[in-house]
Amino acid sequence: MNQFKQDNQPVSIALIIPSLTAGGAERVFSILANALANHYKVTLFILYKCEIFYELDSQIEVVFCKDYYSPNFNPIKSVVNNFSFIKFLKHEIKARNSQLILGFTTTANVYSVIISRRLRIKSVISERIYPEFGINSFWKRVRQFVYPKTNLLVVQTIPIKTYFNTFVNSDKIQIIENPLSPELISKRKAENRTNTIISIGRLDQQKNQDLLLKAFSKLDEDKWKLVIIGEGQLREHYEQLAKSLKIEKRVEFTGAIKDVSTYLNTGGIFVLSSRFEGFPNVLIEAMYFGMPCIATDCPSGPSDIIEDGKNGFLIPVEDEDALSKKLDILIDNEALCESFGENAQKTASRFETNLIVDKWLNAINSVITN
Repeated sequence: MNQFKQDNQPVSIALIIPSLTAGGAERVFSILANALANHYKVTLFILYKCEIFYELDSQIEVVFCKDYYSPNFNPIKSVVNNFSFIKFLKHEIKARNSQLILGFTTTANVYSVIISRRLRIKSVISERIYPEFGINSFWKRVRQFVYPKTNLLVVQTIPIKTYFNTFVNSDKIQIIENPLSPELISKRKAENRTNTIISIGRLDQQKNQDLLLKAFSKLDEDKWKLVIIGEGQLREHYEQLAKSLKIEKRVEFTGAIKDVSTYLNTGGIFVLSSRFEGFPNVLIEAMYFGMPCIATDCPSGPSDIIEDGKNGFLIPVEDEDALSKKLDILIDNEALCESFGENAQKTASRFETNLIVDKWLNAINSVITN
């Protein structure tokens, strides 16, 4: 095991993320944490206690900062809450003599930079979603003040880098795409594909499964089934929508599933219906499994992965008719499905775990040693 050492001991680093429940950012974070544990002494700080959805290396120390998440809309109490996190994290990170803090998502990123400056150590932070979305104006202002002080900001696409270039020096920003899950890709195998449309993601406003349900209801095809994998606050709404569209008998809501390999091996078509993304893991996973894919051309990610008409289809965000038409085309054209699947598999191979993890290791070691 190659370790980066200081005084003949593995360098200690701290990783911070709000939670490790099911999600794309959480999966990438887990993959990265496991890889880093082979090179550094890793302490993983999770802001709120949760059931960890993804498997972690036994070498990783896990510390929960608070027992539960309680949303607070009182500005004064919110500030007090944030400072209590910073105080706790600073004490624990100092006690472990960590030489670098790695943050994932905006809140954890802000904490990471502030604490690293106070402890006079290095920080690497990473945004996981298109930065115009997902946070309020307060956190956007804080981000503009804090992010320029980090040693390195990691993003996934050129549009995200362009956004942050307006207030973070370009030489402090590096693009590193998301890796494929090593556990998942090891389960890829040749199987007969079924008449099933697959969607994977949280059931929320961002992922926009409304669009898929409505487009699916327009298909003049009762031999196909829609499987929506994931859990979230809109599940009941989507179940009611399926009933109102009279497609409930052809739609399955599975809830969150850790191992989706069976669905990716046997599914007929994969659909990403999101309003916005950062870099959609589920899309590159479906492509790696050779599924013909349709994705919204949302900010950001899908257009960096799909070449429209060659290895999949891109459709406008919120365009229900376009999605329905592209589904019809793929359902009626087995040869096109096979062509898309073969080309998609070749495209996704550039996101294999070792290739992406090496980029992260080089970036983090460069920050530590410079």
